[in-house]
Amino acid sequence: MSGAGLRALRAGDPERVGPYRLLARLGAGGMGQVYLARSQGRRLVAVKVVHPQFADKAAFRRRFTKEVAAARRIGGFYTAQVVDADADADPPWLVTEYIAGPSLQDAVEENGALPEASVAALGAGLAEGLVAVHEQNVIHRDLKPGNVLLAQDGPRIIDFGIARAMDATSQSLSMVGTPGYISPEQYLGGEIAPASDVFCLAAVLVFAATGRHPFGEGPPDVLGYRVRHEDPDLTGVPASLRSLIAAGLEKDPDGRPATGEFLDRCSALAGGEGLPLPDTFSTMIATRVAETEVFARKPDTGGQGTGPSQNERERTRRQEPQEQRPPQRPQQGAPPPRPRPPAKPPAKPNPGVVAGVVGVLLVALLIAVAANDDSGRASNANARSSSTATPTSSRTSGRTGIRRSTPRPSPSPDRTWEAFDDISVGDCLDAHKDPYDSGDWSESMPNAVSCGRSDAYVRVTGVKERASSCDSEALDGESWWRSPSHGGDTMYLCVRREFRKGECFLGKKGDEPGRVAINGHGLMTSWSCGKNTVPKDFRYILQFTGYYASRCPSGSRRWDNFRKGVLCARIV
Repeated sequence: MSGAGLRALRAGDPERVGPYRLLARLGAGGMGQVYLARSQGRRLVAVKVVHPQFADKAAFRRRFTKEVAAARRIGGFYTAQVVDADADADPPWLVTEYIAGPSLQDAVEENGALPEASVAALGAGLAEGLVAVHEQNVIHRDLKPGNVLLAQDGPRIIDFGIARAMDATSQSLSMVGTPGYISPEQYLGGEIAPASDVFCLAAVLVFAATGRHPFGEGPPDVLGYRVRHEDPDLTGVPASLRSLIAAGLEKDPDGRPATGEFLDRCSALAGGEGLPLPDTFSTMIATRVAETEVFARKPDTGGQGTGPSQNERERTRRQEPQEQRPPQRPQQGAPPPRPRPPAKPPAKPNPGVVAGVVGVLLVALLIAVAANDDSGRASNANARSSSTATPTSSRTSGRTGIRRSTPRPSPSPDRTWEAFDDISVGDCLDAHKDPYDSGDWSESMPNAVSCGRSDAYVRVTGVKERASSCDSEALDGESWWRSPSHGGDTMYLCVRREFRKGECFLGKKGDEPGRVAINGHGLMTSWSCGKNTVPKDFRYILQFTGYYASRCPSGSRRWDNFRKGVLCARIV
């Protein structure tokens, strides 16, 4: 993980999170604050501390535990490995492999678009990373330029799978992800599959190749409309990549190439080895490596360790007058200076990079000194505030490998509670409202099924702690399903009726002769089209013929203002 650059810790930052000693700030994301840290085994890691807005939600903690467990199974060369997490900490935290490099977003905004060979190699690396993600039945959901890091040995995908945990506190699927990079089916609440990530990958490559977002700039609702109804702007995309990227941005997920095909085609176009980058990009990566070395230099003596020691700062100040002189050019054939020699020598850098990297260590050191001087007086405050972020005891779950603080005693959940707890946003359920009782369901507990099945009657659009948070509209075929209580917690599954052409539901007698009415209970039911009787609260069997923007097929009745369109059905 990485952001716009490393920064010294602030007064309100903890000294440690779990067993990890914090060294610097990496940036902030949609889920929380990210830090550079060192593990007890001396490895550099990235620690993400969850924002309080998520940490206060019991549903988030449950989903966070499950999704982190899934993410920990993901390997591959082009993903940042999840190595640790504590869902029960206050606040929860997540630890991943640290990648010393800028995000694709920052690098392109600062240096401009990448050349054709770089974009092809980038596409191959990201596609290989997605293959590893999808093999573990995880969908990224939020692949964007800010979630791609550029390192010396290639790109890395970060934050995979974690977006699903945030679904538990979101109103709908369309709120998870970044506008302009979310697939059309995600906006429409459709089934999310690997093809959704392929759409995001193609959009990321447009940005890399042109420096522009494929659907332009604007408010989220405008971008959502463009994604669903307009063609992307592919001006400037190299001809060799245009057909592949255009196919990846198809509105219909069935029209997009599979992740493996995307990988094969990008790999064939890239040729050669590694990720070839322009000099300015390589220098930016080298600078990040040097900054990391500066913040990681101080030994673990129990202090804050956010930058150089006092003696180092004095030596640096004595060197400041020399900073104005241009850096010495290295001798012909000499490698550029590095913070720490790697086990194997890297590939020879482009000649233009050599001069730019020579002064990186000194520049990075001065940056860290300036930041450290601003925050040095806060170290005592950091030490005092750190106690609340470090669990007094911990255990490791044998099933998931996730670090947990000492569990609070609670009764074991029953099967129904566990069934609710297994449900995620986007799941489809084989249950509908009981036609004879508006307060009951056709099944005793929720059960997720493939959304393509004929008995996938409802789709889960949210997992909430109260019914009012579902914000359901009865006449749009939306409702909620309440779990039993466990340990004082109750879950509410926000659900939306999924209609299929030819399927039947129940209608009521209207206020005027010949009128047929619909209500929330009837819309959530399912009824055999071949029956000749209906429950006493209903009058009609209605067969769904479509959901349209304004007009219905011939022979159909219509009900306006249904999900921003019209509901069409014929009387059976």
